[in-house]
Amino acid sequence: MLQRILPFTGVLNFRDLGGYQTADGRVTRWRHLYRSDVLHDLTANDLELFRSLGVASIVDLRNPAEVERTGRGLLASEPIHFVNASVLSMEAVEEREDTTVLGEDYLWQRYLTYLEIGPNAFVRALEEMAVSDNYPLVFNCFFGKDRTGVLAALVLSCLGVDSQSIVQDYALTETRVELILQKLRADPIHRDTIDQSDPTLFTANARTMSRFLEELNRRHGGARSWAIGAGVDAQLLDLLSDELLE
Repeated sequence: MLQRILPFTGVLNFRDLGGYQTADGRVTRWRHLYRSDVLHDLTANDLELFRSLGVASIVDLRNPAEVERTGRGLLASEPIHFVNASVLSMEAVEEREDTTVLGEDYLWQRYLTYLEIGPNAFVRALEEMAVSDNYPLVFNCFFGKDRTGVLAALVLSCLGVDSQSIVQDYALTETRVELILQKLRADPIHRDTIDQSDPTLFTANARTMSRFLEELNRRHGGARSWAIGAGVDAQLLDLLSDELLE
């Protein structure tokens, strides 16, 4: 049986988006599209597994400053098509609010804000996904949860995957959170930031994605309608289905 979560050591939230059924009875292809947290922590052994996947492209949703700060690790010398499609402004590198106690509605509301402030990044990512030569493709952010979670929801929804499956895919990150936090707390660069942040920022509960999808439908008519309104050609979305469904 194919694995949903890939067993990397240094990268802890690398997942396959295959095997999700669509409304028309098709299924998303396995070993074709992946979502992940930051990739610069791949170990030498991880790199061998990564190479075995045959990844041709990476779409990094972080800011250029974030990418520059961490570097690309062992992937820097790999012959991979790399695209930095930044969702957030340079002023919002940390994605944090230090002075506010965050409520349970904070995350899904922030995800809606991503659609307003970073539409070009999501459009660019979808355009990259419509190119056959770019596969297998992995997209990522820092935690592999928020920016990555929104793009995963947009892609799967545009393909016709039902909301319940999209919510379940998002909530899988909840099983990875403690591992990621342990890694970050062991890093002096991130330790203080993690300890001082509101724990809400590190959650990935089903309600968050469910509410986001509800509001995406209510405000924008769904992911496909949002994407077309943001500048994605309808024919490109059809190409996306051809690439990702079987």
